[in-house]
Amino acid sequence: MTGLLTRLAKSLLLLEYIKGEKDDIAVDVFFLTIDGKSLRKRIEDIENIFNDLKNSPLLSQQCSSSSNSSSEIPAKGTSKKSSRQEQIADSHRKISHMVIGRDKECEDISRKLRKAPDAYGPSSNSSRPYSVIGIHGIAGSGKSTLAQYVCEYEKKAKDKHFDLIMFSHVSTTFRVDKIFRDILEQTTQVRPSDTERLQSIQKEVKDKLQGKRFLLVLDDLWVNNDKQMEQDILLDALDVGQSGSRILVTAQRQDAGAALGCAQKQIPIPDLEKKEYLKLFMHHAGSSNDAEYKRIGIKIANKLRRSPIAAVTVGKQLRRNRRIRFWEATANDVVLNETMGALWWSYQHLGADTRRCFAYCSTFPRGYKLTRDELVRIWIAQGFVNTNSNAIGELEDVGSHYFDELLTFSFFMQVQRKFSGTELFTTHDLLHELAERVAGSDFHRINLNGSPKDIPAGVRHVFIGTNNGAKVVVEKNLDFRNLRTLIIEERYTGTDRTTQPMDDLEEVFDWLFMRLKELRVLIVKLNHGPKVVSVPASIDHMKHLRYLGLRFPCVKLILPSTFSRLYHMQTIFVRRNSNYMRVSCPEDMANLIHLRHVTAWMPFPNVHRLTSLQTLTHFNVKEEQGYELKQLKHLNKLRGALTIWGLGIVGSKEEALEAQLACKQRLTKLVLRFRNDTCNPDVTAEVLEGLCPPKDLVELEIQLYKGSRYPSWMLSRQHPDAPKRLQKLLLMGCSRLASIPEDSELFTHLRELHIIKCDWDRLPENMEHLVSLQNLIIHGCDEMELLPTLPESLRMIQISSSDALSTTCKEEGHQNWQKIQHIPEKNIFLSS
Repeated sequence: MTGLLTRLAKSLLLLEYIKGEKDDIAVDVFFLTIDGKSLRKRIEDIENIFNDLKNSPLLSQQCSSSSNSSSEIPAKGTSKKSSRQEQIADSHRKISHMVIGRDKECEDISRKLRKAPDAYGPSSNSSRPYSVIGIHGIAGSGKSTLAQYVCEYEKKAKDKHFDLIMFSHVSTTFRVDKIFRDILEQTTQVRPSDTERLQSIQKEVKDKLQGKRFLLVLDDLWVNNDKQMEQDILLDALDVGQSGSRILVTAQRQDAGAALGCAQKQIPIPDLEKKEYLKLFMHHAGSSNDAEYKRIGIKIANKLRRSPIAAVTVGKQLRRNRRIRFWEATANDVVLNETMGALWWSYQHLGADTRRCFAYCSTFPRGYKLTRDELVRIWIAQGFVNTNSNAIGELEDVGSHYFDELLTFSFFMQVQRKFSGTELFTTHDLLHELAERVAGSDFHRINLNGSPKDIPAGVRHVFIGTNNGAKVVVEKNLDFRNLRTLIIEERYTGTDRTTQPMDDLEEVFDWLFMRLKELRVLIVKLNHGPKVVSVPASIDHMKHLRYLGLRFPCVKLILPSTFSRLYHMQTIFVRRNSNYMRVSCPEDMANLIHLRHVTAWMPFPNVHRLTSLQTLTHFNVKEEQGYELKQLKHLNKLRGALTIWGLGIVGSKEEALEAQLACKQRLTKLVLRFRNDTCNPDVTAEVLEGLCPPKDLVELEIQLYKGSRYPSWMLSRQHPDAPKRLQKLLLMGCSRLASIPEDSELFTHLRELHIIKCDWDRLPENMEHLVSLQNLIIHGCDEMELLPTLPESLRMIQISSSDALSTTCKEEGHQNWQKIQHIPEKNIFLSS
């Protein structure tokens, strides 16, 4: 104990020295400029001392309980759910009040967007159907937020002025193919493959924009004279739009908008008025009528130089800590006088583990979009996620807590929700700069125009975003002995014709595997490559590998027998662009007992041994030992989505019950796929009866079910394990659904119903009882001719490849036409 106190005293002397010099802001900036590696080592030493002390039985319970680290996980018996709900509500408040004090700018932008096309004159020549409007201001002034608000306003406006509204984050690297893909993803809900040729996606963009009045936001545009050809390609594609279309540009400099032909006066984003800035700050700090809080809040707000991003990050930390002494100390902290200093102050008040996870984000380029699951799993692979005896849940729950903390305090921001429901997040440019500073020399990125020769020796985390990046690394014979992360992502611009398929990919991999013996995370995303890729046997040299992410255009990936020796492996993520590819893997994959996530189509036997498994995207039932449905019995940690194929060979209800699906309480989506053959309908019905999903399931898909009846868990309120909160139901190639029982809980909360390729002659007669249903999609139902009375709650109906129904729904006066008139959005398509 004496030794611990001695070490602590020495460390505190260093901190006291720093604190004593606090009147000089240069000392605070010291933390942002000092070599990150040495500073982090000292900080970790101090934290280790505190941890040792905290675990000492000589410390009183009161002392240990006084800690208020934001990274702590609720102890057993506490309500983690209520805490998470508070965080979600807080984040929602941030989104709902994004534009405090910007009413004048909002009105000015909206007026210019909707003004007649000739009011300001075309952007460059009179034949173009669009004009360019520019917003400019310093980093952190709220340009992107304002543009996003304008987009949301226009989408929700009752008078739809624009047919299409699209948003693309451009950043310092202008890539026309990336902008085209953003446009198509938002207009078709499907993102084109990265391997598609520029000419192909350019044509598709023109087809989608042809004759449409559109609003396109190009966010964070930078002047780049080297990209003039790509800018011309973009503007050429936009020429097909209808007169009155608009391009809204946000940039830090006026000349960025002018480069795209912005002829009219651009809209500056000035500092907020003092009163409005205080309102913004106090909103995030927690509005209070207490005069003392307001007095100190004014003092703090005055130090922040009217920076919106500083108001948000500092304010949210103050909302969490309502002690007057803490507010007073903050008001006297000179580091808040600069925007970067204010962000650093907020960063310092995150939990220690959360800070380390945030610093890791500097590995990725600015504007890079990440999903929560991907980032949390990478943090886990790096050993950044810690649990203790009082923690609830898995490592993923703890990592998600870190993520929520960063999201709550605006270190992350949600930038996109894909059609699939996946949310994408990124960091504000200034916060990314902060991450780079605190990360130090352990992290290095090579962007599109960079060179691997610039990688410093001893670096631990590397992102290579160049074409043929993997091959260049080999040719330069770089020293990667200490590397913990290697991410290679081809960032093909679409105009570079020099990029060729990497035919020697296996040789490149072999070189990397033989040298990356300390690697924890390997992610390789290629736009070009051979159709079949065989991973070299030398992969077993990477004994510490925990996360493997591969995205190739190949049809098949072959993993060697040595792959099953990677005993630390936690996550396998293999995709073929937007789809899963076939993966051939060793029969003894179940030896990898630490596997937590398998996001790939790679069937292997005896999966029941992987009791830590949480993600298993596909399970294929076969008439072979090791592939029985009962293999799922003890995998009760499964979460997210699970697809079960081959249910047609299951022979009884008892066999289906062995899977114990109802026990997998964290599954949110379940796909049950039978097979389109001559299975006995009565047996199939018994099998489905035994496949009762967990009660908290959100999405259910039943495919190719030809049973003679529907299961009791689908129809009866009395079933104890039946889904109680199902929101989406998809039936594909199934026998007709009987009338919906009015006492069924499964349908109470249903918001979306898909009927796909079913040979039904009609929908259930009592559809009006689906009082929560908002979306109804009917596709490929040629036998269906008449609609029943539809629920008043419907907001959208889509009918396609069902010509009899589509024709009558478009025929004014027909009873089908009359039954859909109350629905705001009607998408009725006839087969071409």
